[in-house]
Parts: sequence; C-alpha cells; structure tokens
Amino acid sequence: MSVLSWAFTVAWFTLWMLMLYLTNEMKLKFTDAAAVVNVFAGVSAIGHLGMQFLVDAFIGHFWMLCLSTLAFSFGFGFLAISASPILSGNGKKGLFYIALTVISVGIFGRSISLGVFTEDQLEDGRNKGNPAKLVSFVIGNVGNFVFLLLAAIAMPQISPWFVRFAIPAGCEVLAMLVFMSGARSYKREKPGGSPVTTVFRVFVASASKMSCSYPNNSTQLYEKDDCDLDMKPHTSSLRCLDRAAMIFQTEPLEQQKKNRWKLCRVTEVEQTKSVIHTVPLFVTSLISGIFFSLGNTFFLEQANNMDSTFGSLNLPLPLLLLFSEAARLGSRELCVMAAKRSHIIDPESTKQTKTPYGIPVSIILSIFCCSIAAHVESRRLKVLTAQGLMSETVPMSVFWLLPQYILLGSITGIYENSFALYLEETVPEELSQYMVLLNVGVCGVGIMSNIALVSVVARVTGGKWFQETINKSRLDNYYWVLTVLCMFNLLLYFSVTYRYTRCYKKDNAEQENVR
Repeated sequence: MSVLSWAFTVAWFTLWMLMLYLTNEMKLKFTDAAAVVNVFAGVSAIGHLGMQFLVDAFIGHFWMLCLSTLAFSFGFGFLAISASPILSGNGKKGLFYIALTVISVGIFGRSISLGVFTEDQLEDGRNKGNPAKLVSFVIGNVGNFVFLLLAAIAMPQISPWFVRFAIPAGCEVLAMLVFMSGARSYKREKPGGSPVTTVFRVFVASASKMSCSYPNNSTQLYEKDDCDLDMKPHTSSLRCLDRAAMIFQTEPLEQQKKNRWKLCRVTEVEQTKSVIHTVPLFVTSLISGIFFSLGNTFFLEQANNMDSTFGSLNLPLPLLLLFSEAARLGSRELCVMAAKRSHIIDPESTKQTKTPYGIPVSIILSIFCCSIAAHVESRRLKVLTAQGLMSETVPMSVFWLLPQYILLGSITGIYENSFALYLEETVPEELSQYMVLLNVGVCGVGIMSNIALVSVVARVTGGKWFQETINKSRLDNYYWVLTVLCMFNLLLYFSVTYRYTRCYKKDNAEQENVR
C-alpha cells in the first residue's frame, strides 16, 4: 500500500506544475491556463462526494484503489502521448483534456480510500503486534519523505514534458502490480450501504406528505423506543421535515413501518436537521476556494517569472510546494493539539457547543496572505518596469514568494482541520465524513468560481489587469480585490455562526424543557 502513496506523491508534484506546461508548451494565455487548472482541480474536488457514496454502497475501498490506480495509469499515459511530438492540433488538445478527466477519477478515488484502507490493515487483528507490518509501516513513511524530496528536486530537471508525464504513469503501473501481489492477504470490508441514504429517506418521506398539516405535538411522531442507537429529542426547527416521522392515524403503525421511505424515526429527522443547519457555513468555503486556487496558478506563474537561483544552484520551483506542505501539516498538528487542550480544559462540553475558531483564523490569515501577495507583485512589477524587462525573467528572488506560500499552506491546514473537527461535533458520526467531503466539493466550486471572477474583473477593467502575459498584467490589483473578498468572507462567517448559535440555543432550551 505504501507504493500507492509513493506513486501518488510523484503524480501530485507533476500535476502541480501543470500551469507551466500550459503556458510554456501549449502557449496559452496565463489566465486561460489558470482556468484549465481551476476546472481540473474543481472537478477533482467535487467528485469526492459521489465517489464516497459509490465506495460505501457498492464497491468498497479495495476496488476503489484498483480503479483509481488504473485511472492514474491511463490518464498519465494519455497525458504523455498528448505531450509527445506524435500528435498535434486538435488531436493533441482533445487527448490532453481526456487525460485530465481520467486523472481526476484517480485523484478522488485515491484520496478517499487509501488512508481508510491502510488503517483497516493496521487495525486488523491478524496484524496486531506483527513486526513485519510495523517495519512495513515505518518504511512506508520514510519512503513518503524520500519520494517527496525526489519528486520536488528531480522532476523539474526533466526537460521533455512527455517524459515527465510518462514517469507517473510508469510508477502507477508498478504500484498496481505490487499492490495486487498482496491482494489475498488484505482485510476487505464489504460495502454496508451509505448512511447518506437516511437523509434521502427523510426528504422523500416528508415530500410524500406535503399535503398533510404539521403534527400538533411530538406524540404524533414515530420513534423506536427499543432502539439501541442514540436517540435525539424532537426540536421545532425545520418543521417541514417533521412530516417524515408523522404517523397516519388511518393506517396501522406496523403497516406504515414496513415502508422506510414513507416513515422515518424522529432521530433520523433530527440528524437530517443537524446536517442542514451546517450548510450555511459552507458559503464561506465558496470564497475560500477562490483563495485556494492561487497556489498552483497565479502564485506559480509569478515564481516562473522570477529568479530561482541560489548562489550557483538553480532551485526547482516545487520546493515552494514543499514549504507550503510543511506549513499545512504543521498547522494541522497545532489544530489537533489545540482541540485536545480545549477538551482537557472542558471535558464536560457537549457537541454543537464548540465554536470553530480555526475557520475565522484561517480567513484572517487569508486576508494577510492576499495583501502580502499584492505587495510582492507590486514590487516585482516595479523592478520589471525599471529595467525594461517586459518579457524576461525578473531579477528578483523567488524567495520573495515564500511568505505567501507558507501562509497558504498554513491556512489550508487550519481550515481543513477546523472544519472537519467542527463537523464531527455537529453532525452524526456516520455522516460527518460526507459533510467533510461536501465541504471539499464546495471549495471545488469556489476554485472554479475564480474563472468567473477573473472574467468579471477583466471586463470591468477593460482587460488592463489581465493581458497576454503576467508581466504585462496587474495581478497586484487583483490580489487587492481578493483581500476585500476575504474581508467580506469574514463578515459572512460571523453572520452565519451568530444565526446558527441562536438556533442551537433555542433547540437546546426546548430539549431541556422536554427533559
């Protein structure tokens, strides 16, 4: 399984440089290249939710890993062919876009299943205390670090892009062979159905009773008293969903219970309500997604037009990604430590009472990141103008971009971890993973929304801010627009959380009265 992670690392660094392939090799305008990368990243994020349902309901993690590995192998193979001298014109472009579509399947398949499947093997009773498994785990982590460095340093040194794309394809084929060689020894969990079906049942059941009036009191609602699951008391919010648990007095209860798509438990209805209550907060993810789209598009294009030498060495640009990733992992650990500390201080705190402080912190940091990026780009353009180098590399060190890359990584880690912890505390445990992936999907929509925002800004400014190359454009002004947008996102967050807190306090008071 470690080989799948190693191959994924090589693929990841290769795809991170996709912007440079589009601008340097395919000769696209840098905004058009960013649009292609944004669509690819957005689709790869949106697909997670549907793929998770497919895994839970039908195929399981093992076969999803097989499917994702095949998708990576074929996708990078197509990408290598499209970049080779064999093809040209529309055939070249067509195969390129087909390759990206296939690779996106590999991305969300690998992201969903690799971690869970690896944990299943480590927790398998047959493998507990097995020295071979522990050694394999250590080698896997060391290998991840080694492949990370190799991919960051070696991959940019390969000049022909078709070779650079062929290497991940070969790694995926090799990883597939190694992975399948141990297929008989793997612990495989059979698909047990998707918990999101409960949410669908509540919507269908309430919709089927739209002509009925609201139930007068909770005694008209169905609940399993002998159920072993944690029961939730009824609340008055979102009363339209209460119809899903409403019992018809004209039909025997036993007959109604047979059709689970027309009669749901109060607990199931309340679980669905808790899911809906968190949805407004996802609006902040939409704007955050626009910010997250900068790392492998505009930031990278800036780096490509700056001096990347350090003494006599020519530093590869993926080193910036290494710094960003280190900041992401470090910030995630800090979030985990902070969450554990808050639990120690207040161990009696119940679910739904903790404020996701990491989310506003990440939004505030994004404001600083955009303003820093604007200042750095403004300085870069001044150096460019002063020396009359409108189409050449600017004699300004690429390390000027290090603060914004470190901030971007930190923001990503804090935001992802804080949102995940918040959802784990506010929605049922079995649905929390789906809500996390829904948030990833909303961020994906935000990433693609950057295309629309660039288009609107370009039209308003008469195309002066976005021209053929980044050196002729005013990207610094666009970063100031994003700074204002992030400020608006912070206000939006406080507005949403204030309303959610009021709803929670009201529901909590009702539950106390029932008791």
